[in-house]
This record gives sequence, C-alpha cells and structure tokens, in this order.
Amino acid sequence: MNPIRKRNNRVTPSGPLAVLLLALLLLSGCAGGLRTETIVIPDTAEPTPADAGGDVFEVNTIYRLASMDEKYSGVIRWASPDELIRLSWDNKGSVAVDRYVQPFEQSQRVLDVGAHIIDFGSLSPDGRYFTGFAYGDKENGDSALTLQPLPDGERQSIDTLQSVLRLGARTLAWSNNSRFVSYFSISEQGEIWIEAYDTESGTKKTYAMPDQIKTAFYLSVRLSDDGSSALIVKEGKNDPLSFELGKLKENKFETQYEHTLNQSGAVDWLDGDRVAFVGTDRTLFSYDLRNEGYSVLLDQVDGFALSDDRQYIAYATAEATVDVAKLQGNNLLSKKTVYRGFVADQLSWSPDGGALLIHGRKPYDGPIVAKPSQDSDIKYSYAAQLIVVDFLK
Repeated sequence: MNPIRKRNNRVTPSGPLAVLLLALLLLSGCAGGLRTETIVIPDTAEPTPADAGGDVFEVNTIYRLASMDEKYSGVIRWASPDELIRLSWDNKGSVAVDRYVQPFEQSQRVLDVGAHIIDFGSLSPDGRYFTGFAYGDKENGDSALTLQPLPDGERQSIDTLQSVLRLGARTLAWSNNSRFVSYFSISEQGEIWIEAYDTESGTKKTYAMPDQIKTAFYLSVRLSDDGSSALIVKEGKNDPLSFELGKLKENKFETQYEHTLNQSGAVDWLDGDRVAFVGTDRTLFSYDLRNEGYSVLLDQVDGFALSDDRQYIAYATAEATVDVAKLQGNNLLSKKTVYRGFVADQLSWSPDGGALLIHGRKPYDGPIVAKPSQDSDIKYSYAAQLIVVDFLK
C-alpha cells in the first residue's frame, strides 16, 4: 500500500539566512583556556515531526460486489492489485473460475472445471494456480489431486489419495508466497501424514505426524514460505480449536508450540519464525519460535488478515467494524476504522496493500433459505456480501 506519508524536510540555512553566534565561555579550574561554540539558527521554524504511526489510511472508494448465497460461492483471491479471481460451483457440483476487474461489476469466465470436486477452496494466494481433488473411479475409490495454472495452463495430476479420510480434512492450504500447497493424507493403517507439493521444483515431500491422536481431527496444515515449518489447525472431540507450530525435519513434523484458538481459527505466519493468532478470549497474540516468547498485540479481535509484505493488518472487532493498522514489531500504529456495521468473516489484502477485500454480512442478517434443487434438501445459509475498500495510493 502507498498510504499518505508525512515527510520531514529540514531547512538548511545559508548566507544571510543564518546568524552565527560566537560565545566565549570561560572555563574555571584545571580546564583553563577558552573555547568557541557555533550555533546555527534557521530563519524559519522547524517542521513538526510526524507522529509515531506515520502512515495514514484514507479510504478512496468502496466497491460492493453482487450479493451471493454462500452455499454456491467459493473462495475469492486477489490476482493483481485491481483484479479478483473467484471460485464458485452450482448445485450439481460443477466448478467455475471467474475474473473480476475493478470496479468488479462484470465477471469473465476463466475456467470451467465441469467435474465434481471434493475440495476446491484451493486458489493460490497470488491467483496463479487452481488445485482440487477430483472423485476417483469406482474400482479403487482413489481421488486425484490436480494442479492447473491459470488462466489456461495444462492441468496435471500431482497426487492420488484414498477418498475417505477419517482424521484428516481435505482442505488444501497454500504458503503465503504461493510456492507450497499442503494437505493431509492417511495410510491404510490409519497413520496421518503431511503432504507438501513444491510448485517450483515440481516435487512432493511427505512428513509423518509424531503423535497419532485418534480423537483429534486435523483441519489444515500450512507451510512457511521456505517450507521448513508448518502450522497445523486441529480440533479434538472434547477440546477447543487449537493450532500446533513446529519444524519439518527428517520427514517428520516436530511440534514446538501449541495454543487454543477462537472460533474464527485465525492464525497466520508473520515470518518464518513468528505467528499471529487470536486466542479463545479474543486476544491477538504473536509468538516467536526463536525465544519462545509471545506478546499481546490487541484485545477484542474476532479475526485478522496480514498484507503480503506483513507491514499492515486488518482485523474484525466485536463492534461490527473492520479496522486497519500498521504493524511495526509488536506494535499496531495508525489504527483506523475503515468500515462499520459489518460482521467480517474473511479479510484479504490486495498484493500491493492498496485495497482490502471483506467477506461477511450485516449484523442483523438472519438465516435465509436457499432454493433447493430437485435432488437436494432445503439448505439454510446467511446472506453473504463482498466489499472492496480501496485506499488512496
């Protein structure tokens, strides 16, 4: 993002603009002697220093995308500073990928998958790749994980897995730099493994989970940008949502830190050694693997999103507002509310940090009835809305 910045322009006096004062100071004691001191006084006042925050978020335009029923909407990602990629499906399971260009009023079809996909919340953060599990054949029941570059790259199969996972979800998670896509697999003996595919090298690595806790359900696993660490979100039968943070060494995942999460499940990498997360009491924390220390960043937070460069943070509050701030170390500076009266379920920064995508609903919106198809039951959902807040560049 390129927010408005205050600049300090120091005036350097010269010639008649400066007055040179020569003061002769008599020093007593053993010091003895005389010395001169030159003081330069400018003919104009010094500018007032910028405040500690420095950056100011000023809203330029607010765009509202067409309302949608979240039963049929999919994941939305930024493909460029003024372009969105949206994944959606119909009631028969056919998946499509569409592109929206600012002002996000009209869509352009990018891809028709035209097949039943088990999991398709799988657009890379940069909008360059689509991944999904396709149903396997009737003989072996396996399903194929496919990777397709957008908009018209060649689709390739990168893995084949059993269709039924008892303790691992089919969620696909990307590293923040869109290099690694990771997911869980399960062996015939019931062992759970972390699978990580590297789009740069075209290779896949497998890491064993150290403790096969049969009562836990593993929801997602996300690698760090260098692929050396992993974040695992899980939920136990009688335990709250939580995450594990650890290293990937010698084909194993080694847990180094665990903490509970609030219902939003908000946790993300700050860098290769630090994570930010929201605890059960809605406190926003940061944790550092290097010194095993954590800090409190903010109270009363429901969810958050970090910009690509990790310099800015957007967060949802209990007062149904969306706030933004500059993230400097463990401090949040220049905090500002940019949208009010909205329950934000998902937040996402554009690649340049110049806009914020908000997915959510009005606080007073109740459940709505989605129209059933001939071969499905009536489903209830909430009226989802998409808003883009564009900041002054």
